[in-house]
Amino acid sequence: MNKKISLGIAISLVAIGCAITFVLTWTVSLNIYNAKISSSEKYEGVYRKLQEMDATVRSNYAYAGSLSDEALETSVINGYVAGIGDKYAAYMPAQTYYELQQTSSGVVNGAGIEAEEDGSGYLKVTYVYKNSSAASNGVLIGDMITEIDGRSLLAMESGDALKRIAGEIGTKLTLALVRDGEELTVNLIRQQIDIESVTDEMLNGNIGYIRISSFNAKTSEQFSNSLNSMVADGAKALIIDVRQNSGGVISALKPMLNRILPAALVATAEYSGGVKKTLIETDGEEYMDIPIAVLVDGGTASAAEVFAVALRDEYGAPLIGAQTYGKAVMQSTYEFSDGSALSLTTATILPSKSPSYDGEGLKPDYLIELPAGASIEYLPRETDSQLQKAVEILLPQADPQQ
Repeated sequence: MNKKISLGIAISLVAIGCAITFVLTWTVSLNIYNAKISSSEKYEGVYRKLQEMDATVRSNYAYAGSLSDEALETSVINGYVAGIGDKYAAYMPAQTYYELQQTSSGVVNGAGIEAEEDGSGYLKVTYVYKNSSAASNGVLIGDMITEIDGRSLLAMESGDALKRIAGEIGTKLTLALVRDGEELTVNLIRQQIDIESVTDEMLNGNIGYIRISSFNAKTSEQFSNSLNSMVADGAKALIIDVRQNSGGVISALKPMLNRILPAALVATAEYSGGVKKTLIETDGEEYMDIPIAVLVDGGTASAAEVFAVALRDEYGAPLIGAQTYGKAVMQSTYEFSDGSALSLTTATILPSKSPSYDGEGLKPDYLIELPAGASIEYLPRETDSQLQKAVEILLPQADPQQ
């Protein structure tokens, strides 16, 4: 049986409901407002302190005239990033972020060299890109750059020389070099260069060798080409070398692992609040069926560790060498309106079978040290003890007659 209520009571109930809604809304809004005010006041205090410090420095510092506003701004930002407590967080000025984007895309613009200041005022060539203008004109690692376009580096401010080497594609660059006491001049052209991150060769005993120096947007294609080449040349076993590979673009891993592994959940990413998402999952449409060993060392980090542990967990490939770096966290990059960016840790990487190795590194199945002071970049194959151990393990499987 329906009960009727008077119009006056109905109006009163509606009014009470509106009042309750208003009070709740006002309370929530007031709390949000107070929180914002509190946060605003806190930062206003920080800003005032910085202003006072800046005024004090500019009035009293003996070398105030040499202050760089850009350097001060960057230092303040870096101080904030340091306060986060994330050892992998990094602020990148616009030029630095642009260069990172180039490297991640697998290309670099320039004359084909990397160089660093050595304390003498000159630049020392530390790397020459294959198929670059520098390589075709005979520039070598170790060359000292003394002049750029006719101007001595000794007359330039610190960092200015590196900026002068960079430039637009197609423009010319003249470098004066010193090599073993001999002065040389080279004329170069700035160009877009593909970064060679994968190299290969066939070793004795039908063992293919593939070195991956980094992971970028072009690495998976280069790796696939190397695999095809090794198989076509009759490889019966494979050594994959990720020593001194500090990682890079993790999205390159899936197409590479797809060429080797059967269908598998390779790695998961765990985000804030315990939310987990699949990071890498192979489809198993094509995979290898030959023995594989992986070379690792203390310079093997990040994406390279994910690659190595996936081959051990899902393919049974032994890890040979030294304990890896131990970086099982993933960063995301956020770009700002001025072209600068912030890289921030946003997830933990969990391998499918192995326990977490973050902060500890992957322990190799065969712990093999290199000769004291040796570098894999210049180590002859016959004295590379880690490589030779991999050959020793794979040779009976690759060539049973030996």
